[in-house]
Amino acid sequence: MKYVLPSLTCLLGGAGLAVWIFAGNLLLGLGLTSLALVLWAVAPGLLGRIGTQSGTSGEVDPARVKHYRRQNPGATIADGIRATRK
Repeated sequence: MKYVLPSLTCLLGGAGLAVWIFAGNLLLGLGLTSLALVLWAVAPGLLGRIGTQSGTSGEVDPARVKHYRRQNPGATIADGIRATRK
């Protein structure tokens, strides 16, 4: 499911170029290619923001992370963030 929109975008762009080159139909080729460009432009809005996690989210309190890392000396900052968000 992750690769459906990028694959569809490439497929529409390739189909548009193929129709234009091999069939000689410029308008249909431009239509398919522009549909691919529109899909490419809209896809990030449909998929959500890049870099967001599906897990718990929220604000990170630096004081809580620092306190967690003092209590757990081998913990990384990422460990502290994960532990304090739960």
